Amino acid sequence: MFKRLRITVMVLFISHGMLYAGWETKSFEFEGQNREYRIYTPADYSPSRSYSLVLGIHGLWGNMYDFPNVVSDFQSIADTADIILVYPQGLDNPPPLGTGWNSGAGMLGLYPSENINDVGFINAVTDSMQANYPIIKEQTYLFGFSNGGFMVQKIACEANDRYAAIASIAGTLGNKIEDCNPKRKVPIIHFHGTFDINVSYFNPPMGKSVSVLLGLWSENYNCSGREITKLPDIAADGYTIEHYVYKGCDERLEHFKVNNAMHILLNKEHNDISYPEEMWRFFRYQKDTGVPTGIQLPRINQIKIYPVPANDIITIEFQSGENHRDLILDIRDYTGKQIAQLLHHPSGISHFDCRNLPDGIYLIHATDGNRYFSQKFIVAR
Repeated sequence: MFKRLRITVMVLFISHGMLYAGWETKSFEFEGQNREYRIYTPADYSPSRSYSLVLGIHGLWGNMYDFPNVVSDFQSIADTADIILVYPQGLDNPPPLGTGWNSGAGMLGLYPSENINDVGFINAVTDSMQANYPIIKEQTYLFGFSNGGFMVQKIACEANDRYAAIASIAGTLGNKIEDCNPKRKVPIIHFHGTFDINVSYFNPPMGKSVSVLLGLWSENYNCSGREITKLPDIAADGYTIEHYVYKGCDERLEHFKVNNAMHILLNKEHNDISYPEEMWRFFRYQKDTGVPTGIQLPRINQIKIYPVPANDIITIEFQSGENHRDLILDIRDYTGKQIAQLLHHPSGISHFDCRNLPDGIYLIHATDGNRYFSQKFIVAR
């Protein structure tokens, strides 16, 4: 009797887990229309655990079924980083527009879903996910590609309170959006190719150029300057990448300028960087501090890292006299995955052997719960 009961309970548990893992399509009525979205739960999903939530908004003519293939790297990240992915579906529009979002971006008098409240719908999907899944609200993130990139920029301007960070890819700010000065400042990262003929890097007819977009956010966030780093050109893809990090800002602002790239997303298999990996690195930045997103920890200053680039040993040197004894110091790959933890030397100087690391970009991260330090370094031989 006991053995039979135990087997029944195990079967029910396994079935419950299988029910949640993988892709699932859901829908609800929103403002008189049936709206759909797809959910991906990781392979080891359990309702008893807590998860980050990442919403992705597809481009014009796209859909929630194809979009996972466009950003395929995100699914493997979700499986190892406790992420639930959600891809809402845009509504159909008459030709030549196809499926799309009311992002405020259009041309020749054509604006996708012009009278649809897509800001409200996307936020309603977010609310539903947070209510029905074990989501950490402070770890809810939003990204979009092309028309979806314009859409998330619109949300950043009009209703960003649900999101800890926002990423746009090949979509700037639509030409119908005249005012963007949100009360809440949210971290923003933007990706764009300089040879994009769908949404021009320099003068898109449906919205603002990349430089105008970044200038708008830089002014809104009171940034004092920017630092530009040329990334190692390792992949034979014909692209070179410049990473812009804005300095002295009220909130984080970054940009990846991909020279010679068209209207595409970069991925781990073929390119120097993976857009999903870079987005997750940017999203999870404040998650790693152990405090809710929006609470800024004081930065640990005057730490030297050398040599850069490194090929064998990298040195981390704390300022003389700085209290560093309680710091947890680790090395991470550019997805944020920890690959090593360092021991602190009483002198304040720590060393890390890079000889077994592939060439690429890595992060040194340190925190004691009250302060933080995070800086990238390059391994190149």
